[in-house]
Amino acid sequence: MKVLVPYPENTAEVIRDILGDAATVVQSNRDAESMLAVGGDADIVTGGRIPSEYIRKAEKLKMIQAFGAGIDVIDLKVVLEQENLLLCNNHINAAEVAEYAIMLLLAAAKHIIISDGEFRSGDWNMAWGGPRPNLEIRNKTCLLLGLGNIGTAIAEQLKGFNVKIMAVTRTGAISQTDLVDEIVSINEVETIIGKADFVILSLPLTHQSKGLVDKKFLDGMKSTALLVNISRGAIIVETALYDALKEEGIAGAALDVWWDYPEKYRGSGKFPSENVPFHELSNVVLSPHRAAYSKNIMQDQIRFVGENILRFIKGETPHNIVDLTRGY
Repeated sequence: MKVLVPYPENTAEVIRDILGDAATVVQSNRDAESMLAVGGDADIVTGGRIPSEYIRKAEKLKMIQAFGAGIDVIDLKVVLEQENLLLCNNHINAAEVAEYAIMLLLAAAKHIIISDGEFRSGDWNMAWGGPRPNLEIRNKTCLLLGLGNIGTAIAEQLKGFNVKIMAVTRTGAISQTDLVDEIVSINEVETIIGKADFVILSLPLTHQSKGLVDKKFLDGMKSTALLVNISRGAIIVETALYDALKEEGIAGAALDVWWDYPEKYRGSGKFPSENVPFHELSNVVLSPHRAAYSKNIMQDQIRFVGENILRFIKGETPHNIVDLTRGY
């Protein structure tokens, strides 16, 4: 079999070592032209953003193995057009993303960013007795939208703070019933929004979740509540969140995902949003989509990719097969 890795050679080399003689591994750039030139006859391709043109023209393609959990940047309709094409994602980063989500929650609840900024300028305004006391995490209620690998890891870690966990899933059912105190389906989310002190988004972007957190949702939250998003920006209606924060309809937010991104990350000079100035608000913690980025996670992800491809080559069922009709 032939495996295309449209990433730098060091990534291809790790996968090559894992597969050994089981497959030929080739490396290309990430554009469709380069991918087709090098691996137009590949059986398997890895990556996060797989161009639709490549999927359509790579006639031997049998498997797409994503590097991360989110596959919303892959055109699932095009994947469905191909006969017997598997798409698998990667949940290795779940624990790291969960840690980051809780860090964002704590940063917002304890006003860490504004305290740090003022104190660096010599201002002790945020000291004991100042205008913004810390919000307690303990003995509060957290609503988790999504209880997949990441949501489950967040719930497990939050239990140590003695937090009551409410969750929303597609069907309102889970196998680990002892993990949450209350659970409803996504169609019933409005019934429990007002109970939550914190809302954390950890669900995939699908046609059902896009725009789920709109003005009505935000109006239903407590004015003292915090919102954390480590899933996808488009799950929230951008202007509705900005208005809620500016008008203090909710206490604050912490965001690691956005609605638009620069073509190049490094030193782009691009603000978090091109449409509304979140960066001017003091009640929001801003993070440039780095929740899954830790010292060891990249190598762990690459190893999972290689090992899951090897399972497929051996005729075993690979892990994390995406349901193309649901989008996760």
